[in-house]
Amino acid sequence: VPIMHGCDNFCTYCIVPHVRGRECSRPVAQIMQEIDALSSFGVREITLLGQNVNSYRGTDENGGAVFFADLLGRIAAHLRETKSSIGWTRFLSSHPKDLSDEVIAVIAREPVLCRHIHLPVQHGSNEVLRRMNRRYTREQYLSLVDKIRRAIPDVSLTTDIMLGFPGESDDDFRQTIDLMKTVRYETAFMYYYNLRSGTPAATMPDQIPVALKKERLQEVIDLQLKITAEEMRKRTGRTVQVLAESVSRDNQAELLGKTEQDERVAFAAPKNLIGKFVTVHIDALSGNTFRGTML
Repeated sequence: VPIMHGCDNFCTYCIVPHVRGRECSRPVAQIMQEIDALSSFGVREITLLGQNVNSYRGTDENGGAVFFADLLGRIAAHLRETKSSIGWTRFLSSHPKDLSDEVIAVIAREPVLCRHIHLPVQHGSNEVLRRMNRRYTREQYLSLVDKIRRAIPDVSLTTDIMLGFPGESDDDFRQTIDLMKTVRYETAFMYYYNLRSGTPAATMPDQIPVALKKERLQEVIDLQLKITAEEMRKRTGRTVQVLAESVSRDNQAELLGKTEQDERVAFAAPKNLIGKFVTVHIDALSGNTFRGTML
């Protein structure tokens, strides 16, 4: 469900604000109508979409301002009141500089809001973050992570990490490695900087050679795979709600689903449970997929 279009952030590597224009938020009534339409089709999960959902500035039926935390609260209340088929609500993407205490509080309070936050850090060096125009520091980001985890202990955090930004020194890179070890994301989208014509970063000096970008990216991927396995192993032994999504390609007698933390789970179950929430005990970890037993 798109809740807004465009972007006002102008990160120096990103072309989006130049091609999609400035931020424009949809009125609350439009969003609710779309959610009701999806609910009428029996949809079980929705994702609220925006280049930076935390910047949502919509209006209610009286023309009053509605911010993102308020929108989340209104959606949660609406889903309860209408006895909607929608059991889970997610959102993407969330700029760290704008994730408010109110948003954290509403996620902690409302069960329909999934305990998963994708929080793109992009880099671990303050100098690189400054050149990226991210408008937060490493220290502010880590403080935000602590705040989220105190309020929502069972949250899973995922992120985006970019290597090889122009001028990235070895020390800058090591700070990113250190931040990853500190935060311990469950998963991450990892990539190296690619020049986008028309962006400020495209003409910055000290562009990093592709071979060095690939070398640094590989080290980051290897580290994240290790952290992912360690963090997911900690989650075995739980009993969780899983939304059954499809038949497993590897075993026709099994279904694949995901938890509200956005983790994949394979478990033996009949096909008629696809599209339903089921209770599963997490028995083991196989690669990046949990193996479970339906209860």
